[in-house]
Amino acid sequence: MLKEIVIYLVKQLVTRPENVLVQEVDADQGIILKIIVDHDDIGKVIGKDGQSIKSIRSLITLFKSDKEPIVDVVIDS
Repeated sequence: MLKEIVIYLVKQLVTRPENVLVQEVDADQGIILKIIVDHDDIGKVIGKDGQSIKSIRSLITLFKSDKEPIVDVVIDS
């Protein structure tokens, strides 16, 4: 469910939503959701002073249940 939320949010920000991909990667402390977008859209996902990616991370924290492991959202360049 968290992966789908990230995909939806990122598609709203970019100019090429068909190129949005989110990979779920297992890590030692939890799960990493890796955002992959077109090179020209990376800045839009990060946002001014990182506000867009911070907002996405905050929303994922709100949607995450207490039973789920730690989830981090990163942009893969």
